[in-house]
Amino acid sequence: MGAAGGDVVAVTGASSRGAADHLRAVLDWLGARWLVDGVACRPGHPQGLAALPDGRWVVSLPGNPFAGLVAALTLLEPLLARLAGRPAAPARTAPVHGEAKPFPAGTRIVPVALAGGRAVVVPGARPAGLRAAAAADALAVLDATWRSGGDGLLLALP
Repeated sequence: MGAAGGDVVAVTGASSRGAADHLRAVLDWLGARWLVDGVACRPGHPQGLAALPDGRWVVSLPGNPFAGLVAALTLLEPLLARLAGRPAAPARTAPVHGEAKPFPAGTRIVPVALAGGRAVVVPGARPAGLRAAAAADALAVLDATWRSGGDGLLLALP
């Protein structure tokens, strides 16, 4: 799996638990150890991190584009930074204004535009599309109790 000598293999799609999702079976067959097997966030929940017996890492990203972007920022980028010896980016928060449906069982991640020390939700975000993310300056992580004007953790977009 992956190119010889690579430390990290990133796989897009096949990361959920549907009939067409075979990544878990392949990684189990390879003897992988799951460290992250899903995250309580929307979008992006079927992301995962596994360690292969030979020391390589496998990061599974959801197949939907926005969900995959969320997983790349919350799981893949921190892993690559750590492996490269870079320190974690400092946490930034800002008041987030606008409409976003909180996710009662975890966090909702939404694209936001930054202006004047606050973040405004970019409307129209869907797991399968990148239009709203392309118009955003950052993503905001909103907890289950978030209401417009409440603080959100900001994730920088590449």
